[in-house]
Amino acid sequence: MMKKSPRVLVLVDWNPDEGSLLRDCLRKTGLHCDLMGTDYKRSQWTPLNKVFFHWPRCLWVSIKAFSLRHDYDYVIAWPQVMGMLLGFIKLMTFSNSPNVVLLNTTIVERKNPLLEILRRWFIAVSLKKVNHISFLSYDYMRLIQERFHLSETQLVHLRQPITFEKNPDYSGFKPDSYLYSVGLSYRDFPTLMAAARKCPKQFVLATTDAFLKGLIIPDNVTVHRNIFGAAAEELMKQSAAVIFPLERTSSPAGETTLVSAMFYGKPVITTKTITTQEYIQNGQNGFLVPVQDPDAIVDAIHTLFSDPDKADEIGRRARQSVLENHTMEIYTKKIFDVIGKNCQGTDTL
Repeated sequence: MMKKSPRVLVLVDWNPDEGSLLRDCLRKTGLHCDLMGTDYKRSQWTPLNKVFFHWPRCLWVSIKAFSLRHDYDYVIAWPQVMGMLLGFIKLMTFSNSPNVVLLNTTIVERKNPLLEILRRWFIAVSLKKVNHISFLSYDYMRLIQERFHLSETQLVHLRQPITFEKNPDYSGFKPDSYLYSVGLSYRDFPTLMAAARKCPKQFVLATTDAFLKGLIIPDNVTVHRNIFGAAAEELMKQSAAVIFPLERTSSPAGETTLVSAMFYGKPVITTKTITTQEYIQNGQNGFLVPVQDPDAIVDAIHTLFSDPDKADEIGRRARQSVLENHTMEIYTKKIFDVIGKNCQGTDTL
């Protein structure tokens, strides 16, 4: 039981007026929780838009959060850039407040050597002032700990939570429907197109033009551009299975899509990465394929459609694993435990 409820500010990259399941679940744990953020329209996503419009907005939110440091015990940053900027501001101002929790940390290496050196310097100094850093997989957490010399007390292992306001009904494998792919960053759409050319099944893809440049779309692939939210979820719900090959194996990507598809009971085919291998047991609750291997994707598709009963069972196991490991209640309970143990003047049971 808490003697005093810690005050928490959650930073998000969507319109705060839309609310937040994360905030609502944190409030249920007993935390006094407010929401602040900036509306980032994903339909307008491009690399330049991200650098010149989104990041400056994130900086503004981080500065505003820092100005409120005496009003809150903790600031929880859902977008990692806000948490890192807040850590950097604390460092530059020689401040120890506010306490910062950085969620869903993903640090992807860049191809430009000079840019990578500058990024690593910024990340290293910023993380020194971040109190708790959460990671979507255990192996990735240890990788980043070694790379940036993080202390054990900073580390928090938090698997990707499902973000549905209301739990959807089981949808399962639909053998007469299409194969669905969705996403933006770090998707390997060239490999997806190569697999589609080798497979007679119909594919549906939801993304933006920025990720389709230079690609020749096969006739059996229908592209829905700039579809997000409920419309994208409905496409997933009506699909037979979900496929999303990934570009990288050494960093997280696609976890939101993965747990959403699993929660619908969809068999998932995705690249084996440092994170997906923690969420999927190959052949049991989904399929893991090697990077840039369209033939392996086609083989997995054939396995699903050749035995619909087995495919449906894989989907049911996927949903069960999400219910056991990826609910927002589990996610926020771990955040509550971290804050409760480290917030001065607060007793918890």
